[in-house]
Amino acid sequence: MDELSTRRLRNVIPVLTEQRNILLGSGLSFAGHLIDLTILQLRLSLNEISEDELCEFSNRVSLDLVSGKSSD
Repeated sequence: MDELSTRRLRNVIPVLTEQRNILLGSGLSFAGHLIDLTILQLRLSLNEISEDELCEFSNRVSLDLVSGKSSD
């Protein structure tokens, strides 16, 4: 991804966040959740984090929570 595309996508995140907050404030939690997923996907793409890496991280956090460990 080139620098201009990256910058444009980064600028979209605050707009999406604002729209999500409006939706949540209006009681439209499912629509807000969909925007949250969009923001997450953008952040993953911008930071070149694969779905496998996210899944591994999520599993690790889940295991730590179950076992009562801190991930510090």
